[in-house]
Amino acid sequence: MADVSWDEIRSLRADFLNLQLSETANKLSERNCVELIGLLVKEGLLNVIYTTDGKDIITEQRLIREILDEIYANGGRINIVDLAQHLRIDLTYIEGKVGDVCKEDPTLQFILGQFISANYTNRLVEEINDMLVERGLIPFSDLIRQFDLPTEYLNSIVTNRIIGSALNGIKYESGTLYTENYVRLQQNILIGYLQAALLPVRVNEIIKNTRVNENLIQGLIVNLIRENRINGTLIGTTRESSIFNPKVYTDAQAKYIDSFFTQNGYIEYSLVRNLGVTDPEGQTKLVLKDRQQTLYLISGCVDLPKFLPQLEMNIEQGLVSNEYVDLTTLIPNSFTDNDIEKLLKSEGSIKEVIKSSGGELLSNTFVISKELQDKIDKKLNEICQEYAEKESAHCTPQLYAAALQGNIALASSSSSATAKGAVAKKPAASAGKRKGASKVSEETSTNQETIPFVGKDEIKSQIRSINDELPDEILDLLTDNLYSVKSRQYLDQFIQRVKESFVAKESEAGSDTTRKNEIKNVQESIKQMHANICIFSRAIEQLIAENETGLAETLQRHLIRSLCSDMCDNILRELDPSANSKTGQLTIEERNKLIQKMSEPNRSFLSKVNESLNGKNVETTLTRLEDAANDLLQLSLKRPNKKNEKDIALDIREKLKAKLTDEQDPAMILHLTVTLIFYAVTTGRFIHAPGKAVPALIKYLSKALPTNVNQRLHEMQDYVIQQSTTGAAAAPLSTDRIEFIKKLGLSAKENMSFASFSTDTDEAQ
Repeated sequence: MADVSWDEIRSLRADFLNLQLSETANKLSERNCVELIGLLVKEGLLNVIYTTDGKDIITEQRLIREILDEIYANGGRINIVDLAQHLRIDLTYIEGKVGDVCKEDPTLQFILGQFISANYTNRLVEEINDMLVERGLIPFSDLIRQFDLPTEYLNSIVTNRIIGSALNGIKYESGTLYTENYVRLQQNILIGYLQAALLPVRVNEIIKNTRVNENLIQGLIVNLIRENRINGTLIGTTRESSIFNPKVYTDAQAKYIDSFFTQNGYIEYSLVRNLGVTDPEGQTKLVLKDRQQTLYLISGCVDLPKFLPQLEMNIEQGLVSNEYVDLTTLIPNSFTDNDIEKLLKSEGSIKEVIKSSGGELLSNTFVISKELQDKIDKKLNEICQEYAEKESAHCTPQLYAAALQGNIALASSSSSATAKGAVAKKPAASAGKRKGASKVSEETSTNQETIPFVGKDEIKSQIRSINDELPDEILDLLTDNLYSVKSRQYLDQFIQRVKESFVAKESEAGSDTTRKNEIKNVQESIKQMHANICIFSRAIEQLIAENETGLAETLQRHLIRSLCSDMCDNILRELDPSANSKTGQLTIEERNKLIQKMSEPNRSFLSKVNESLNGKNVETTLTRLEDAANDLLQLSLKRPNKKNEKDIALDIREKLKAKLTDEQDPAMILHLTVTLIFYAVTTGRFIHAPGKAVPALIKYLSKALPTNVNQRLHEMQDYVIQQSTTGAAAAPLSTDRIEFIKKLGLSAKENMSFASFSTDTDEAQ
């Protein structure tokens, strides 16, 4: 080669050029070329791919080269759909060569239908880094929109190439990329703002005033507090609810809480809340966690060594000087009755002090002294004894029979009715069944005996005469408690005195005579009850015939629960003397226990009666009572004929009128009057009704009464309801209007005309 000269080279070049420019002697036609290529392909000597227009062919190796060239020409990234269009090659051939292309250039990646080169990835990383340096933060969603890359691929680039790189200290939080410089700037802004804060500030307000990134602020504040770069606490979990409390502010709160507690021996949570503490109980416990013997109540907490001795001393002094103590005046204002209750349960020494001082605790609020209790008890005992002796001296056989049955109640009095302020209620026919204060009779039972006793107002007056400085609240509590106790005590004393009196008399007359009289009294009582039940059931039948089913059902149920039950008790007591140990009306369970101890046929008859007493059909109950009396007591009970019914009705009317004449309670006046008007309107029918049925009876009677009479009855009804609601605060009803209602009842008779009451109504107005 060293001997070749440049002239020879230039000559060789000229020959080659001439060869290229010369025309060939023989050419293949296009058709021959197609046939030749087809033959080679058929023989397997050549593999070619046709373009989509069928005009060109390309070998597989050439296709790979063309794909690589297109990737390079498009900057290192191209979609295979676009690639197929550029090369005019069917997409399936492109997809089939993906693996070969990646083998040809190992730096290529095929991701979700795209070829991406390493150079493109490097440029992408550089571009993102440049954007971060320029802006400080980039939301990941912006990168997806800007580069239109698959999320998984872009996330791997960000994670491995950007965040994983030490360059610029990139952080990724809440879907956003941040640089360390940007985060440091945000921290410095927060440090300056929060170190200057003296009062609590909401995170939203910090964002508004400082424009710190809202996604970073929560974490930045927490980190700054943890690193002691700012002093304070962050309360809340969300940006909207979080509040930053500067340490200077919380220290001032804690100092105030500790100082107040130390000085006063207690602190109220309401006071702590006024300091701006959202969790006063928790903050108080945190501040006072090192304090020993601190009792945490509902509304605050107390320092027992300081608070308790002072409270106990005040209780002792109050009992000595005033005979009573109001505990609410000895504790902080915001402490409630529940706090007092918890304090008393927790610290037994308070009750020990009260007990040792002879005091009695009322309603966990008041303490009264032993001296005051003794004075009141002595005074009321004298009243009970005086009334018991006075009333038992005039005892009749009927009253004695009622005493044996426990069928005695306290008579209504104006003072007790005023104190009750409502329609007075009958004590479930049993003096031993009373709940709370004894209640006066509600219904117009013709076989129930009543005895007078002082009302609540009189008891309150007696207590006030002993100590006129007692607050009304203590007076009311004492009155309610003592009225219940003394009413029961009075009834027991009266019954005992009546029994003692008649036992003495019967002992003189002989036991046989006594037994005969008892049997006679019981039989007469049963006959009277039976006759009354028959009379009252006639009115119920009439109401049913008039489709007044609701009112009829109420009256049936009441008649069964009262007179029918009393009649059953009389039969039971006559058969089993042990039943006399229980005063008042027996319950169904008590009757059942006594009945089950009996032998047949007593048990069978009385079981049926007791079962019917829980029903709603008077006729069924009455029939079973008649069968029991006839078969067990040999007492034949015949239902009254029309003449006897009229005589019994007249007797009931006269008794009701006599009771109405002396009655002063507006509720009982209205009850008695409505009963008598029912007799007048229904031509001689009487009802046995509970007090709650009075409004329904007035509504029923209104169809047969003049407008003016209806108006007066409703006016009286409204007054009674108002009195029961407001008590003594109810506006009084004029005496004339009350007397009009009473006159209306006293004038009741069969086929009565109410026209004469029109003038009276106008005068009453």
